[in-house]
Amino acid sequence: MVAPQDKASVLASGTVYVAPNTGGESFGIVLLEAMASGTPVVASDLEAFERVLNHGKAGITFENENSADLAKVVSGLLSDPNRCAELTAQGKLRAAEFDWSVVAERIVDVYESIRVPGVKVEPDLTGQMIGRLGRGRITPEMRSD
Repeated sequence: MVAPQDKASVLASGTVYVAPNTGGESFGIVLLEAMASGTPVVASDLEAFERVLNHGKAGITFENENSADLAKVVSGLLSDPNRCAELTAQGKLRAAEFDWSVVAERIVDVYESIRVPGVKVEPDLTGQMIGRLGRGRITPEMRSD
């Protein structure tokens, strides 16, 4: 087990991060952590990993559960320093897209897009965010029209 404060340096110390997961992944945060640390990523071709790796632009995938394909991909990457450098650069850019400051802004944009204009709402005590977004209970004195 790697301590949270040591994770970035451990990931950065590798030549390649390999994720041979065979299923059950809904996202792939560890891929982003490796990319943010400056390590090129090779991962099984799970749909979630394909999305995180931007369909081959920020990392390389291999056929799931195919050890020969995994070996070929890793060997090819290790023998191509230019490709490693390219994946390192693209990986860092891709990981930055998932930084909380960026993600939080996108979430606020979505919430604002579904807000009911011109209506003030009473906060829903079971979910403060629902009230802020115009989905709470509207009382007659709250109408602005």
